[in-house]
Amino acid sequence: MTTLRVALVQQDTVWQDPAANLARARGFAEAAARAGARVAVFPELFALGFTMAPEPFAESIPGPTTKAVAALSREFGLYLVGSCVEAHAPHPRNAAFVTGPDGALIAAYRKIHPFSYGEEHQHYSGGEDCPLFEVDGIPCGLQICYDLRFPEPFRALAAKGAEVVFVPANWPVRRIGAWSILLAARAIENQMAVCGVNRVGRDALGLDYPGASALHDAFGEVIAKGDAAAGLVIGDLDLIQLRAWRARFPALSDRRPEVYSAL
Repeated sequence: MTTLRVALVQQDTVWQDPAANLARARGFAEAAARAGARVAVFPELFALGFTMAPEPFAESIPGPTTKAVAALSREFGLYLVGSCVEAHAPHPRNAAFVTGPDGALIAAYRKIHPFSYGEEHQHYSGGEDCPLFEVDGIPCGLQICYDLRFPEPFRALAAKGAEVVFVPANWPVRRIGAWSILLAARAIENQMAVCGVNRVGRDALGLDYPGASALHDAFGEVIAKGDAAAGLVIGDLDLIQLRAWRARFPALSDRRPEVYSAL
């Protein structure tokens, strides 16, 4: 595949109400399919909101949320990126997952960096790896929200060959400038497309979320960007351009890991 149409779902999440949020998800998935998207990406913990009381909602992967999203994938013929609270000891994990058009669970990723500034680390355990998966043959990866502030996992994914990384988030308005800059930076430094999806509305903790979901190409340029309204942000990723840029300007091959390891 030479282009990939991605729909980023700017959802106003109903606080800790999986049934209501999954019902909304169906409408967004249907709209994404009508718009010709191949992939639709939901915000971080889209079925709950960014809760610091995860235990009652902890589930296995596969489990109820992955199965519900898989059913939507199958119904609408889409790759879908969702997330849920995964049961784990000593704390649950903040996990993202991908389901395919046939309803299969393709990949699962556990947020490596719990957001300690917001005390997430007291309620969630961090993940340990960055799995690579394919969307129609395109190598892809996942990161979640606060992970965006850390270049290392994006570089690890780039070293594995990832061309597209999806970043579900709950990123509040007070730090939205950093969100936009970091999405572009991760794209530029790894010559990859980075697709960041952020929720809208206000949560039960009083935090406001401004959307600003965006697709960035391998040059860091914005392909499509949302405002603060609920709805879809849709753009086409040009894989031919991305691969040509990597071949013409092979910056990743100029890395010197043997030097960095001593820093």
